[in-house]
Amino acid sequence: MFLLKTLLVCGIFLFGCETKTVEFRTRPTWHTALSGSNSLPSEEVRADGTIMKYRSGSNSNGTILQEYLDTVVFEEKDELTGAITLRSVLPEHVLTHTLRCLRDRNWELLFDQIISSQMKQFYNQKEHGQDEFVEFFSSNRRELAKTLQRMHGGKGFGEVTSSKNGNVTVYTFVPSVSRNYQFKTVSFMREDEFLKLHSIR
Repeated sequence: MFLLKTLLVCGIFLFGCETKTVEFRTRPTWHTALSGSNSLPSEEVRADGTIMKYRSGSNSNGTILQEYLDTVVFEEKDELTGAITLRSVLPEHVLTHTLRCLRDRNWELLFDQIISSQMKQFYNQKEHGQDEFVEFFSSNRRELAKTLQRMHGGKGFGEVTSSKNGNVTVYTFVPSVSRNYQFKTVSFMREDEFLKLHSIR
């Protein structure tokens, strides 16, 4: 990682000098490709006053993203324990994994690996939170599956709009489609390099 520290001295006049630390860093190109060039700050200030300035690689985002995706194992099974690990980088990966859990009624896998930390916290702070979680997904299984399948297939046909707010991406049916579905909006939260299911409304 490219790292350069520079000391800036200012306010030389009668009031003395103030020293600030500036660090220049190059973001991983896959990180820029996933987040979008407009959603990442070019500069931020840490708690200790250090000014972080970022620059991104110049390669094509599409190429870089594909190169990164080629390195990700989206489903991994432990040969000894049989435990399954699921990873999602794009919303389509989250939709696919969630549909599989709905199909198999694998609520434990859905809770442990697919939903966001905030959603887990929401249910865990309730006395019977995980029971409520299972009840919601179990009782609404068919309607949820209908929504997720249409979103997965309809994104490329203009049936789904996408918006982004910080680390949350929201998929919403367009009005002509939404009236046919009980659940109309799905949001995804990025946690580090992976994406999680954040809400279904």
